Amino acid sequence: MKIYFPGGLLLSLALLCFTSCDKNDDKKDNQIVEKKGISIDGAQEVPAKTVTAYGTADVSYNKGTKMMNFTLNWTGLSGVPTGAHIHGPAAKGVNAGIKFDFFNAIPKTASGTYSSSVTVDNVSIKEDSLLNGFYYFNIHTDLNKGGEIRGQIEF
Repeated sequence: MKIYFPGGLLLSLALLCFTSCDKNDDKKDNQIVEKKGISIDGAQEVPAKTVTAYGTADVSYNKGTKMMNFTLNWTGLSGVPTGAHIHGPAAKGVNAGIKFDFFNAIPKTASGTYSSSVTVDNVSIKEDSLLNGFYYFNIHTDLNKGGEIRGQIEF
C-alpha cells in the first residue's frame, strides 16, 4: 500500500516552521541594542570646553532584562576625575541632573577605562528617553567642575 502526501501540505508545514523560527530570532535580536565608539569630548559640554581630553563609550541595552552595560575609555584629562555620572534626561546641548553616579568606582587617573551596568528602572533612567538619546556620560575634573568631557548616549 502506498501512502501519498500532498506536496502542498509538506511545503506549507516547512514554510510554517521556517517563518516561526525567523519570528523568534527577530524577537530575540530586537531585545539588545548597542552602540560602540560613542564620542566623549569637551565640545559636547554645555558650555563647550576647549580641552585635549577625549574618550569613547561602548553601550549595550537589553530590553528584556532592563540592563544597560557600558565601557568608558578616556585619555588626557586635565587632572584626576572629581565626578563621573550618567545625566539626564536631556537633549544634546542641554544639561540635566545626575541619574547614575559611578564616580566612587572609576580609576582616579587622567587616562583610564571603566565598565559597569545600570538598571533602566523607568524611574531614574527611563527606557523611552534612553532609546531616544536623552542621557549622557560626563566626567568632571577640578579644572572643569561642571564637566570636562561629555558624550550623549545614542543608539
